[in-house]
Amino acid sequence: MVQVFRLAYVHFGSQNPEALLQYYQDVIGLTVTHRDAQHAYVSTSIDHHNIVVSEAPESGLIGFGLQLSPGISVAEAAQTLNANGIATSVKADAFQGIPELAEFMDMDGYVVHLFSEMEVAAPGFNSRGIRPNKVGHLSLRVNDAKKSVEFYKQFGFFNTDWIEDFFGFMTCNRDHHVLNFATSDYKAMHHLALELRDYSHLVSAMDHLGSHNIPILWGPSRHGAGHNIATYHRDPDGNMIELFTDADVFIPELGIFEPRPWHEHFPQKPRVWGTDECITRWGTSFEQSLV
Repeated sequence: MVQVFRLAYVHFGSQNPEALLQYYQDVIGLTVTHRDAQHAYVSTSIDHHNIVVSEAPESGLIGFGLQLSPGISVAEAAQTLNANGIATSVKADAFQGIPELAEFMDMDGYVVHLFSEMEVAAPGFNSRGIRPNKVGHLSLRVNDAKKSVEFYKQFGFFNTDWIEDFFGFMTCNRDHHVLNFATSDYKAMHHLALELRDYSHLVSAMDHLGSHNIPILWGPSRHGAGHNIATYHRDPDGNMIELFTDADVFIPELGIFEPRPWHEHFPQKPRVWGTDECITRWGTSFEQSLV
């Protein structure tokens, strides 16, 4: 098995990369660490990059990068995947800040990078903007969520929750979810989630969005699966961005989540949720549908 431990970055193609970069700098409060003829690299705090932006004929998600657990080399990961019938190539210096990576395409055509080392390039958190802790999770529209969940188990992901049988949540660490998959009739990112520090940070973030005339699509409210307090808006390219806090913490050794007073069960275990009970635990309603 090829073990990974975090979602390190996402790669967007954009018809208007300058507008998207301005959003990530002025609104989200990230730092551009490097630009070349092909890519712009943006960091939340110290990584060389957590967002990559490239000019493209169509705007949207191209792929994402997962960091390999210590002791697993890029070459070993590529050899394992090729042996399992997943065509994987090893590339040197394909992305700035990453000496070597293994690249493959998953079953839905998303480009996935596996890497061991990333340069520390940014000076820390910015002094302006929302300034999230990190890229928290990535949600993808796929042909069959059940098949995608099974596919990503080979990288050490656990399946933590389901919304009925069409929306699967997975983690490779202690976060409730790092990737999730929604069965859809088209391929696209569902949303990218940025983790904030607490509820007061979320409120100030929404004030900041308002000052930039960016409307809130949905929230704030507490979800069921993950129990995160979440709100959603769109970036200049129309990508849906979640800002969240207070998400569940998974204990894989026990197969449960750390107890919280708002949990429905004690212990709270991975389960299948109904759509209505999962979307909001506060009983609030919003015009924008999330699933």
